[in-house]
Amino acid sequence: MLVKRQWGSELDPEALARANRAVDLDAEEADCPACGAKFKPPVRRCPDCGLRFG
Repeated sequence: MLVKRQWGSELDPEALARANRAVDLDAEEADCPACGAKFKPPVRRCPDCGLRFG
């Protein structure tokens, strides 16, 4: 769990939980694991923070 080792102490529990989730790009709606923004797949990047998926 790289995220927890490197940034775990700096992230609040909600952000850490988001970072550990996978994005289901086949779902009707998904949440960005980085910023929590909701979006409608399929997209290659989060429309809010720009995180690249896949």
